[in-house]
Amino acid sequence: MARLPSLSAYARFLPFLSWWPRVNRATLRADASAALISAIVVLPQGVAFATLAGLPPEYGLYCAMVPPLVAAFFGSSWHTVTGPTNAVSLYVFATVASLAVPGSGEYISLVLTLAFMSGVIMLTMGVLRLGRVVNFVSHTVVVGFPRAPRCRRSCAAGW
Repeated sequence: MARLPSLSAYARFLPFLSWWPRVNRATLRADASAALISAIVVLPQGVAFATLAGLPPEYGLYCAMVPPLVAAFFGSSWHTVTGPTNAVSLYVFATVASLAVPGSGEYISLVLTLAFMSGVIMLTMGVLRLGRVVNFVSHTVVVGFPRAPRCRRSCAAGW
């Protein structure tokens, strides 16, 4: 007779299965208050960052709501930060604005394609457990990466 895989086998791919049994009334209440406070801060930020990226404001709302939900179920950290950032908004705008007019249908299509491709790459890296590679990068580089200036050659080329 075939044996069914244990819960821990599934928890490798669905991390919430390992922490879900530890959720109780107190942790649920704390999480709900943290979610409310985060929403008060992140929703307006998402709208602003979408505008910064050249997208309609509603896309910022999507970026403020969807990543935390995905991270809550598939992330393995109890202390995770997800959502839109100004650095990513500027990178998206700098990358796609030269290919289409910001705010146009083609621009939105290109941005969604970029987001999908990034998601596939991140999912692949997660499945392959490549997050460990960051352990070989110095702390200074990891912390400073989002604030790293563009190289002078790119700026001289008209970026």
